[in-house]
Amino acid sequence: MKKILTWPVFLGAQIITTLALLAFVFRLGVVPFKYLAILLVVFILLCILTFFLMKPKGDKDSVKNLIGKIVSLILSIVMIVGSIVVIRGDSALRNLSDANKQTNSVSAIVLTKSSAKELEDLKGKVFGVNSSIGSDVLDLTVSEIEKTTGKIESKDYKDFEALATALYTEDVEVILMDEAYRTIVEGKYENFEKDTRVIWQYNYDKEIEDFSKNVDVTKDTFTVYLSGIDTRGKVSTVSRSDVNMLVTVNPKTKQILMTSIPRDYYVTLANKGQKDKLTHAGIFGVKNSVETVEKFMGIEINYYAKVNFTSLVTIVDALGGIEVYSDKNLNSLWTNKNVKIHKGMNYMNGETALAFARERKSYGSGDNHRVHNQQEVLKGMIKKMTSSKIITNYNDVLSAIEGSFETNLSASEISSLIKMQIDDMASWDIQQCQLSGSGKRMTGGALMPNHRLYYMIPNEDSIKECKGYIEKLINNEKISLE
Repeated sequence: MKKILTWPVFLGAQIITTLALLAFVFRLGVVPFKYLAILLVVFILLCILTFFLMKPKGDKDSVKNLIGKIVSLILSIVMIVGSIVVIRGDSALRNLSDANKQTNSVSAIVLTKSSAKELEDLKGKVFGVNSSIGSDVLDLTVSEIEKTTGKIESKDYKDFEALATALYTEDVEVILMDEAYRTIVEGKYENFEKDTRVIWQYNYDKEIEDFSKNVDVTKDTFTVYLSGIDTRGKVSTVSRSDVNMLVTVNPKTKQILMTSIPRDYYVTLANKGQKDKLTHAGIFGVKNSVETVEKFMGIEINYYAKVNFTSLVTIVDALGGIEVYSDKNLNSLWTNKNVKIHKGMNYMNGETALAFARERKSYGSGDNHRVHNQQEVLKGMIKKMTSSKIITNYNDVLSAIEGSFETNLSASEISSLIKMQIDDMASWDIQQCQLSGSGKRMTGGALMPNHRLYYMIPNEDSIKECKGYIEKLINNEKISLE
């Protein structure tokens, strides 16, 4: 055994594991060259140190030789652990970038009072369907159901309102509904969620084309459309977009402009050519939301990022909490009665930040103020992410958001941004603006034309003003909205 565990074996293992770690760090692409050089020098010195400790001068079993072998073994283990951490970070980074799919969730829904508890209980029942969800999705869903129930009989309805009505009137005992359209059904039946139960669900993944407009993100100004969907779970799920924000980044002037758009903004949907709430654009996929905003704003959006309730909570918690400013005292919040906010800076964990970002009932201006709170939460996250703490929290943040955050920024583009920030540790100047409008109840929306709904009629001057700020950033001009 002593002949095998010689000092060349220990040193060889140390060199191999060290080179492996350096290779993985280099592949990750987030560490600036100057830090890689420092790491290389440190690792070389450690190898030299252990060499002189282990190399025997006479007594092969000397204490010095033994200490050298122990140190070398520990360093090899550290290098292996470091490699595993870097590999996991690299995998998480690649999984959240280059998003190329969207998920349609189709649910089998029964009335709460129904005796059916699971799919097997629906054998022989007539299923209500709406073929407008697409024959491919419907056929795949029915095929999955029939694996359990055998051949089923279905009854097609013209729209989702009629489909829900058929369930309420017990014309059918179960309906198949695309969850993206739940908001439309709830427009007619406010208590639909309480009145019904989902007893089975099928998730259908569909590839989407890359519609990013790539630039050099470390040199050129770019705009990201941030979509916050009102779901928990898979972020790729097609859903209405409750948070609609443009984040314009100028890497030269180190300025970030957050431009919020109220979800009820009355705009022309890109795929319909008719006006409706901006939030409804998300029902047809994030690309439709991007194209809708581009059209009425008259700007180019380079990328998108999509988050849901889960991702906000996990990101904030992975960051170790954030500091968020509130302009008033809040004794309880709409979605979390136990949360209290004081006027000024507040430390918030994930659940508190989510409740604050969703709050609107405590403000006279409702959604107009909610989008301001959302900006404050994002501002707190950006400040934490661009601080030195991102270096120690980097892997935790990536691991925490994997599966609940997606973007069509490439892995290399995200790595370049992280690398730039680690290299200069610059302080970013974050500016905020929001589109405004006046509330109005009316009928005629593209998706629910026969229902009287609340819309926000855009203030064209606010659109022109915010567009002007974005253009200034693109032209490398400093802006100030204080």
